[in-house]
Amino acid sequence: MMDPVLGDYARNVPDARESEVLSLFATIINKYKGEMLEDVPRIFEAVFQCTLEMITKNFEDYPEHRLKFFSLLRAIGTHCFQALIQLSSQQLKLVIDSINWAFRHTERNIAETGLSLLLEILKKFQASGFQNQFYKTYFLTIEQEIFAVLTDTFHKPGFKLHVSVLQHLFCAVDGLTEPLWDASSVPYQYTDNAMFVRDYTIKLLGTSFPNMTVTEVTKFVDGLLSSKLDLPSFKNHIRDFLVQSKEFSVQDNKDLYAEEAAAQRERERQRMLAIPGLIAPSELQDEMVDS
Repeated sequence: MMDPVLGDYARNVPDARESEVLSLFATIINKYKGEMLEDVPRIFEAVFQCTLEMITKNFEDYPEHRLKFFSLLRAIGTHCFQALIQLSSQQLKLVIDSINWAFRHTERNIAETGLSLLLEILKKFQASGFQNQFYKTYFLTIEQEIFAVLTDTFHKPGFKLHVSVLQHLFCAVDGLTEPLWDASSVPYQYTDNAMFVRDYTIKLLGTSFPNMTVTEVTKFVDGLLSSKLDLPSFKNHIRDFLVQSKEFSVQDNKDLYAEEAAAQRERERQRMLAIPGLIAPSELQDEMVDS
């Protein structure tokens, strides 16, 4: 079945490619998991490049293909990660570039799928034995891309995942045994990756927030590094920085507090459930149907 379906998809003109093909193979991989490992290269070759060309020309065309493409990529990353390790450097770069493109998307579902996929892949590479090579190639790019969307007011709904990715990156630094910097492009040699990432991040954010002083940016970055092992503190530190910035200070920032608001609603619901008769049986039935 695979060869005719994949062959038709690859050969067809873009408008004739069925997005359901992407859903089909995502479903198959999610069901059979590692058993599909040997088939992933064929799937990748048939659908990856041609679909990417369709969906990256702009943010509007082929909306069905967009979400289903990244759902397929997430299935591969989750269940057949070994196949990603075996990709050529050019193919892996395409994967990372496509994920970066996904979380820059203004469509919330696509952006969240891209961020979730990125976080899963980072965790798997961290435990793969290939983390030094991977991070030397992609750490700075990923950090720069995440800070770009984190500091973009249009991407506030992704705040929780932005924070999770940044926390993972800053924690991963301590476990790397090879330098992230290019010795020929830095003014002096760093003693460890943490010091290099600190300096790099200060320069990066200094460019993003020109209205802030070097002292303010440095204080923020030092706070990131000191709170990275405590996710709530890390998140609050980032949120406070954003809210105080000129770009966010005139905005409605409720999306930055969405996780806490959801937790508060759940606590209130549990409190009401504990009081007999406070919630009507019909409402409980509606909740069961929704879930």
